[in-house]
Amino acid sequence: MEEKGTVKSLIDKIKKDKKLEIYLFYHEAPIRQILEISDIDKNKKQIEFKINGKIDAAVNESREVYTKFGNDIFVLRPLIWNREFLITSFPSFAIEPKLNRNYPRVKCSNKNPITMEDIEIGLCLHIRDISEGGIGFKIDKNIDIKENNIHKVKLNINGKEYDAKIKIVYKTQANGDLYKIGAKFIEPSVKLEDAIAKYVFDRQMEIAKILNTFMD
Repeated sequence: MEEKGTVKSLIDKIKKDKKLEIYLFYHEAPIRQILEISDIDKNKKQIEFKINGKIDAAVNESREVYTKFGNDIFVLRPLIWNREFLITSFPSFAIEPKLNRNYPRVKCSNKNPITMEDIEIGLCLHIRDISEGGIGFKIDKNIDIKENNIHKVKLNINGKEYDAKIKIVYKTQANGDLYKIGAKFIEPSVKLEDAIAKYVFDRQMEIAKILNTFMD
């Protein structure tokens, strides 16, 4: 099928420039790179990039490559990669436009996790990622959570418990019987905002030490 509209315009620009500004997200922290293009296979709808060997770990962790064209965010799916090259799918519109986030987001630490409890539906789990704007987590398909629903929850951050109200923004299938949930905070308290801000900052410092190994 022939690409149309904005997607076609982006592919035409990629062919002309022979390079692309991309973003990878490592523990939800962005890594910006400009990648040289080795080949574009129109039949297979694949693009081959030359990559910095230091970012293959970020590709392994993210499994998504983002780029911006005009006002739109696109995602390219990594298919094959090593420390020298990366082959992706052609770009498609991103369901979750990570590059347009209003708040810095981090993936929660395994050593210092954040837990969430929803007593009403009997749910207790570890949060996957967090920002001052909202949270992300995964649930089993049998758990009754729907888009636009509002839930009252308790968050445990750095050993302290905070009441919060969240609205489910999206629910997409992750893998197997798991679903990925994105939720935003509704009128968070100042204490909750301060606790999240501190957690995000500390986690950013931790991630920054790792990100330095990806840079030239």
